[in-house]
Amino acid sequence: MQTKKESIGEEILKAAQKEFLLHGYEAASMRVIARKANTTLGNIYHYYPSKESILSEILKEPLEKLAKVTEGHLEQQDKVYSMEELLDALKNMNDLMAYEEFQCLLDERLLILFDLRTTHFVEKREEFVKKFKSHMAWHLGLKDSDSPYIDILTSTFILCIRHVLLEHKDSEDAQKEFIKVFKMLCTGLAVNEEKL
Repeated sequence: MQTKKESIGEEILKAAQKEFLLHGYEAASMRVIARKANTTLGNIYHYYPSKESILSEILKEPLEKLAKVTEGHLEQQDKVYSMEELLDALKNMNDLMAYEEFQCLLDERLLILFDLRTTHFVEKREEFVKKFKSHMAWHLGLKDSDSPYIDILTSTFILCIRHVLLEHKDSEDAQKEFIKVFKMLCTGLAVNEEKL
């Protein structure tokens, strides 16, 4: 019986992640993943029984962190912030981004999650989107989280994260860009960034 080597399993995950990011999960080829991981297709199945099990391993950490951040943030939903408190919090956004929880929003593996069309992870993504929409409705004082305005805000937030992850490969640049975009989304166009 062949023994599993941790380094081969890691190479398979790295190659699969690159392939999923480049071509999307559904279009990614297991043969190409095997070639890029310097192993055989049969050996991949020795480590992972299916392409979805590889996806599961790749998304495990970002989903756990996203769940933790979501739950932690939603617990604070009872407090209503004034504009002054919001602006003060946004001034300290650099400090907040230092927390590991916020870094989960800058994980390129989210791009894989955003683009999925099949697998049970689509349902998980939709659960997060539903929570986000409900939270946005609360922020805006709307009773209906299915409002077209909530859809627009949710889509915009996801597009902003996508842009930051695609255009800013350096983590420090990505963090700065995310903070800039997040401030804009939170305060709208009425507040000059210099005042933040």
